[in-house]
Amino acid sequence: MRSRLRFLGMGLTLLALALGLWAGLQLIGWPIGSLTVWLPAAHGVLMVNGVLASLIGIERAVALKRRVFYLAPVLTAAGAIWFGISGETAVAFDLVTLGAIVLTAVFIEILHRQPALYTAVMVVGAACLVGGDLLGAAGLDIPYLIPWWGSFLILLIAAERLELSRIVHRTRLDRWTFAVPVALAVAGCLVSIVGPTGGLFVTASGWLLTAVWLLVHDIAYRNLGRPGLPRFTAVALLPGYGWLLFGSGLILRQGGLLPGLTYDAALHAIFLGFVLSLVFAHAPVLLPAVLGQPLPFHRVLYVPLGVLHASLALRIYADLAVLPGIRSWAGLLNVAAIVGFGVSLLVVLGLERSSFWAARRSDVSAFFP
Repeated sequence: MRSRLRFLGMGLTLLALALGLWAGLQLIGWPIGSLTVWLPAAHGVLMVNGVLASLIGIERAVALKRRVFYLAPVLTAAGAIWFGISGETAVAFDLVTLGAIVLTAVFIEILHRQPALYTAVMVVGAACLVGGDLLGAAGLDIPYLIPWWGSFLILLIAAERLELSRIVHRTRLDRWTFAVPVALAVAGCLVSIVGPTGGLFVTASGWLLTAVWLLVHDIAYRNLGRPGLPRFTAVALLPGYGWLLFGSGLILRQGGLLPGLTYDAALHAIFLGFVLSLVFAHAPVLLPAVLGQPLPFHRVLYVPLGVLHASLALRIYADLAVLPGIRSWAGLLNVAAIVGFGVSLLVVLGLERSSFWAARRSDVSAFFP
């Protein structure tokens, strides 16, 4: 049953990803036609709830080995897909909110099993997803949800990096300088309910301080000199922290008000540059746990990672210089990087399976010459 639920969640997540990328290409100006007239408006819900929250839900449900927790990715992905296909926001946000509540319960269970600062911050991050989805269910537009959705991802990722850096002794000052940005991000979310501009400004202050903390304290620097997967992870992580610093700094520079294409530049610096970099960095580790299949590292993964960062830099330049033609091509390259990374993982997985069966055939031949 767990296996069926796992692959149902993965299938819905992949469908949400396909719809989200399709919607993104339409929003950036590519005349590719639309499955429904509501699809472009669902881009944010599809990518945040349908893809990112669902991926996190699948990974945690696999780790905890409890069937009920698979409801989180199934509900968040199904709700986002329903929004993109039907345009019925009430039903869609009801589903994604239920999924977010289950995901929060997952992290509460983790906190119960392992009380620590990082597990507490994971609960806070998941609660931010619930808050953003509840505001969406109440009919608020996407800009009101950005502080909540962004804090969900940023706090969760930062907490995971703190968890992975347990090998380094953390002083009380280190813990306080980690907790203060978390408090700022959450305070900004609450302020955004009545004042979205001021709330986003306060939240972005927390995000920027989080980026600084990660750049100073993360153990990724130690892995730059190690070959293979550790180096790839570090190369993916460190530019991601830089993108978070840039995106949150741009929000602060604009006073929390993002006019025109500045909105696109700031949000994609954070959601593409930071969040997707962290997905790329952790996927070679998490995917084998989810699939139950070993996945050796291959240097081909550097190609889509490089395309992601180069195309994002081009997109942000085009946003700030108001160059819509270049922006469209850069957006297409963003999509190509994401798709290319998935294809690269499948190719590496296929090579591993081929090697496995070739080895088994050699073993059989040794017994039966």
